[in-house]
Amino acid sequence: MSLLELSWLSDPLAARRLWAALAFGGWLLLCWYCLALAWRRRHRGSPAAAADWLIAYASQSGAARQIAEQLAMTAGHDGQAPALLPLNDLSLDDLGRHTRALFVVSTYGEGEAPDNAALFWRRARHQRPALRALQYGVLALGDSQYADYCGFGRRLDRWLSAAGAQPAIPHTEVDQLDPGTLQQWRSRVDQLFGLPEVDNSTPEAATSWVLAERRQLNPSSPGAPAWLIRLLPVADMPHWQAGDLAQLRIGSLRRTYSIASLPEDGALELIVRQVIGDDGQLGQGSGWLCQHAEPGATLEVVLRPNPQFHLLDQDAPTIFIGAGTGLAGLRGLIKQRQHQGRRDNWLIFGERCQQHDRWLAEELEAWVAQDRLLLDRCFSRTEETTEYVQHRLTSKADQLRQWVDQGACIRVCGRLAGMGNAIHAVLQELLSAEQWQGLQQQNRYRRDLY
Repeated sequence: MSLLELSWLSDPLAARRLWAALAFGGWLLLCWYCLALAWRRRHRGSPAAAADWLIAYASQSGAARQIAEQLAMTAGHDGQAPALLPLNDLSLDDLGRHTRALFVVSTYGEGEAPDNAALFWRRARHQRPALRALQYGVLALGDSQYADYCGFGRRLDRWLSAAGAQPAIPHTEVDQLDPGTLQQWRSRVDQLFGLPEVDNSTPEAATSWVLAERRQLNPSSPGAPAWLIRLLPVADMPHWQAGDLAQLRIGSLRRTYSIASLPEDGALELIVRQVIGDDGQLGQGSGWLCQHAEPGATLEVVLRPNPQFHLLDQDAPTIFIGAGTGLAGLRGLIKQRQHQGRRDNWLIFGERCQQHDRWLAEELEAWVAQDRLLLDRCFSRTEETTEYVQHRLTSKADQLRQWVDQGACIRVCGRLAGMGNAIHAVLQELLSAEQWQGLQQQNRYRRDLY
């Protein structure tokens, strides 16, 4: 035992004085740390206040997100620091801390909020936060072919105005990504925030492709003919991810399709339904692809990223639900998961006639035999019964809940009207509130509907 320890034992008062001094010194150190932390936050900004302004987006196919990211990148190069996030990640408290905000939002289907904005809108639409200090602008993307054109963008704009926010830029609506309207809006943004002007009118890079093969998937079906279209690149094979989209330029037409293959397959494959008018005339785009074009014909393709429908970087089972040409987007995702060595893939796919609509039967059944796919087919035009994908999902409710509890992701692809809306309603009915909320909050439920 040291002399110091002996002195403490012999003089308890001295020991108490020493401990008091140490405690007082620790308190001073803590005060200094708190003051230093407050100074750093005041001068460098807390996470919520670090941004000069806010850029929030609502994007289903990726267009609104891409515009928002390009804007944030330009601001970053100019030394500004806007916060960039999807609407679902924005709380009303965070929104109230900003004084300037831009909202780049798409409308999904008939006036719906995209999936990465649905939670925010469900929370916010019945509330009226005090946003009188907020200056804002809304860029609404839409398609005038829909009855509720830019419906979500309009509702968001009215909600912000009702909360007292002031428009710094006029509400702007863009029909089918019209480049002229986008450039006008961007010029206003550049002037408001003092950004260097950027010319966004440069057309997207297109690649040339050759029509190599087309094969009808449903001979003698009571439904319209559906074709597997196989395109080969004129130059090197470009890169894309499962879930991405291909915009085909056929003359003056622009048609966007889900990509049904991977670059590793050596071709760009699409599943195209032949459009036939009431007068028997073939649709211009599908008519050329499925009937008129000769093998060897060339066309231009713009590959569009669709990050909202990409696979998540996580080790989890996946449920794929689709009908008709929705099989295209799901096929690419299933192929990618198989390349990753994942076998816990469950496909629920619906078409019309059991005899004539067993699309890609040889391929799908080979995956089943190899234990790489669990397959549920259902048909809506049979003599015995009429069964849609939502009916099969209901009959497999226990299995659905088990997969979701295991962390399963759900991907839905096909028509919004009918199948898409029905699946959305059935999932909410079959799953518990906790399961449904987990799917949405963790982005495990994603849709690519048209």
